Amino acid sequence: MGTRTRRVCLIIGLLVFSLACGLGQSTPEVQPTPVLETPVPPPTETPPPPDTAVPAVTTPTFTPRPKGTVLEVINDSGRDIWYLFVSPTESDAWGDDRLGGDIVPAGEHYALSGILDGVYDIQARDSSGEVIETAWQFEIDGNALWRVAAEAVLEIYNQASAPIGRLYLSPVASGEWGPDLLEGETIPVDAAFLIEAIDGGSYDIRAEQTDGTLMEIIYDIPLDGNYFWTVRGKTDLPPNAVLRFEDDFSDNRHNWGLSSPDGTRFSPPANGEFCIEIVATQMTAWEWYEPFRPDQFIAEIACVVDAGTDGSCGLGFGPDNENLYWFEISPYGQTFALFLLLNGQWQDSLLPWTVSKNISPTGWNYLSLQRIGGVVSLFINGVLQAEIPSDHFPTGRIGLGGAAYSDGNTRVCLDNLRVWRME
Repeated sequence: MGTRTRRVCLIIGLLVFSLACGLGQSTPEVQPTPVLETPVPPPTETPPPPDTAVPAVTTPTFTPRPKGTVLEVINDSGRDIWYLFVSPTESDAWGDDRLGGDIVPAGEHYALSGILDGVYDIQARDSSGEVIETAWQFEIDGNALWRVAAEAVLEIYNQASAPIGRLYLSPVASGEWGPDLLEGETIPVDAAFLIEAIDGGSYDIRAEQTDGTLMEIIYDIPLDGNYFWTVRGKTDLPPNAVLRFEDDFSDNRHNWGLSSPDGTRFSPPANGEFCIEIVATQMTAWEWYEPFRPDQFIAEIACVVDAGTDGSCGLGFGPDNENLYWFEISPYGQTFALFLLLNGQWQDSLLPWTVSKNISPTGWNYLSLQRIGGVVSLFINGVLQAEIPSDHFPTGRIGLGGAAYSDGNTRVCLDNLRVWRME
């Protein structure tokens, strides 16, 4: 039933990207804008598959052990096994399903008889045909036991501009990246690579070039079956981009946070950060960077939000407090959106809340907003997320800040502001 594959190579084309980190200055003319209509991040969980007719399970919780060679399967994966394939290792095909309509429920045993001694590849799949676990070169010599754990398969497509030379997989709870899983191999551009037998769980995944240059990171990835990751990499700056302003908030030479409108507390930079506390709920607040009003530009800021709150980071562009593009990311939901304020009224979202695994749920994130040739482009941690045609505001200022929704008392801290102008 199908063809067995350990590593797959596909030819697929795409573009690439890479950005810097930082943004900044301002003659603060700060006004919070409380409207935003509370766009609620969509659920990040994958919806369950459509209902499938489930045959009645007539197999007892433990099948009596038949005479002769027996493969005993213990299902500790947490998912029901619907299909079981046992194929000689030298074969190129899986053959027929050995369960014959039976199901091995999670936590139960199953005894499969009629197998000759030898070396086999064995695979268990769930009701939708997704691989639960594969055992390669499994030796059966007399009675054997296979314990099916919650293992996963990660398939990586490299659509970046350079080969992937290092790959790291780290449990979310771990503070270390661990060893390089490629072990000296590389994933060429427009090729794919398969990693199998991964213990089930939530992981952060990191791709680097051979020299250690960071290409891309995705966060909080649930691995419990097959997961596909297309690595796009960071976006290069346009050749005509000239850095015109930057502020690392190591001092307050640009006069940030000198006033605090109702519902907020703006504090002058301290410890290399510019922080805004949004006390009220359902409030968006920003401060302007003033030195010049660009037309075609790239602006970038690093931002972190208090953990455990539904606060968000924001980066905007517009002529005044009544007119604004507002790019916002929610670490809490790993989502982002693009809003438009016209004449003091929030319009329908230019881009509704959208999931991005490039967003770190707990750490710093870099937001980049680009407007070139009537197209607004959004980047998260250097990776292009979306491009939206929109030509409002021929020129404008850069706004930076954040929003609080149902929680309130949310602190948003900003660092490394940079603004490039296309010249």
